Amino acid sequence: MKVRDLCVCDVAAATRETNLSRAGALMRKYNIGAVPVVDRNDRVIGMVTDRDIALELSRRNAPASEIFVDEIMSEKVAAVDREDDVQIALHQMARHKVRRLPVVDEDDTLQGILSIDDIFCHAVEQGEGKGKKIPYEDLVETLGAIAQEYRGESGAVKKGVHARGRAVEEEPEVEEEHRGRSRLIRAESERGRQARFERTR
Repeated sequence: MKVRDLCVCDVAAATRETNLSRAGALMRKYNIGAVPVVDRNDRVIGMVTDRDIALELSRRNAPASEIFVDEIMSEKVAAVDREDDVQIALHQMARHKVRRLPVVDEDDTLQGILSIDDIFCHAVEQGEGKGKKIPYEDLVETLGAIAQEYRGESGAVKKGVHARGRAVEEEPEVEEEHRGRSRLIRAESERGRQARFERTR
């Protein structure tokens, strides 16, 4: 089972110059909890989640229209290739404790997005005899690893990649995982304001 078989290819995306009001509107419109951040060439340079927006707005006395994605987005993004096996995607999600992965090509250009929900729904369907198999133990292990990110009650919350400044560990700009081409994308450090625009795919 390949990532291309399960990922959503028609995805909404933001840019560095998208304000949080617009980013939230995209999430509401498409019923999603995160959007990839892309540059002018559609290369993935970050991720922003509904949680990122909520936490930022709760700590700042400023309207969402005056805060930009550039200020809160994750700058290290775990990603997968369309041709990667789904089990490689599960490994990436578990390792970095994230629910969603941008799907990119060899130039890091956005091709789609894959969520743990997409994989879980397919696993439920395959239980009824449909499609190729995804091992349940891999799915459960991944869900368990992701859940550790939100164990706030114990005070031992694990930090994942898709949270601003919360890298699991220092890693090279492009990492090779298993036999696939999954990678860890880091945004460039320049934060110059370009013409403000948003796009949806």
